[in-house]
Amino acid sequence: MVETLRKKARKSNMTRFILSVIGVIGLLVITEFAVFEVLSGPKKMDITLDPSTYEGKYVTIDAEYFLYDYIEHSTTTTRKYGGKSTSINGYSYLVFQSVDDYENETSTWYFYSIYLDKERQGELSLKIDEAFTYWNDETGKEAPPEPVTVTGFWKPMDVQTESYFRQALAKLEITETEFDKLYFYELDTENLGGSNKALFWVFMAVAAGLAIYAVMCAVGFFGNGYMKDIQNYLQKDGSVSLAAIEEDFNQARIFEKSVWVGRKWTIYMQGRNAFILANKDLVWGYYFSRTGRNSVSEMRLYTAEKKLYHISLTEKNTQDALKIYLEEQPQMVVGYSKELEKLYNKKFNEFLDLKYNPAKRDISGEELPM
Repeated sequence: MVETLRKKARKSNMTRFILSVIGVIGLLVITEFAVFEVLSGPKKMDITLDPSTYEGKYVTIDAEYFLYDYIEHSTTTTRKYGGKSTSINGYSYLVFQSVDDYENETSTWYFYSIYLDKERQGELSLKIDEAFTYWNDETGKEAPPEPVTVTGFWKPMDVQTESYFRQALAKLEITETEFDKLYFYELDTENLGGSNKALFWVFMAVAAGLAIYAVMCAVGFFGNGYMKDIQNYLQKDGSVSLAAIEEDFNQARIFEKSVWVGRKWTIYMQGRNAFILANKDLVWGYYFSRTGRNSVSEMRLYTAEKKLYHISLTEKNTQDALKIYLEEQPQMVVGYSKELEKLYNKKFNEFLDLKYNPAKRDISGEELPM
């Protein structure tokens, strides 16, 4: 018995381990493995390096000059019963950094894009005004705007964003020169790993849960946790030995390779663990099914302590198992009706009087107290 249950538990643990690992890897792939970038912290960006150096990296930069909110990002929702609503999500800004070469008395401007949430529109509109005031000042009295520290993923622009970016540059009469560098990249502050931040962290929470579960399955593969319920049963009932359970198990009828109905005990696998029920404690059993999205096919067993156990089985196998209980467990009511359910829930003692109490009297000569 122990070896049979161990093999089934190991198989279940291995299957669950593999599926969990696949799930973790899948979520990491979907999110472009961005979690490792985020957890290690953003890298300080050197705007003078080749922009591809930071491609796909989580970076931070002190953005100096905001010139133009050249794209308004919005979402349009079509209502079920007609009509549409549009909400603004954020803006893409044309930005540049100025890097001075004091030795040659020159300055190089690096133009790129930053996406920021709509909540910051007011702040950044002021920054745009400050940038143009400073840019157009010929007196040298205007102070440059305070930089805005921005953190996000540095990514190449998609085709549409690049098109709008080029239009914005043309509108401001900005062209590529020795001292004007155009980077067709955007610092994305909205998304992490290609998903919005909320969804990204949901994915990571699920991935973390799967990783923990995979570790548990790996431990379970080598351990004997699958026997915990049987061991607890043996501890509670000192009159029963593992050898007696094994003897009954070896003569039990097996259903779907995971349920063993013996004369004294019913043992079944649920997931990666084995469970045991003393047949003498069973008072009712029947088949239950539910179709649809959350379909169920199971044998339901109730004990004298009003505990319910769900054992996954097909209808045919459940009916075959119930025949065994009907023949070998005289204290059990087999089959379902609304009247039986009402009696069990409302008048439990009367339910026990149907078969359980009479059977106990036949065995002991007197009704056992409940």
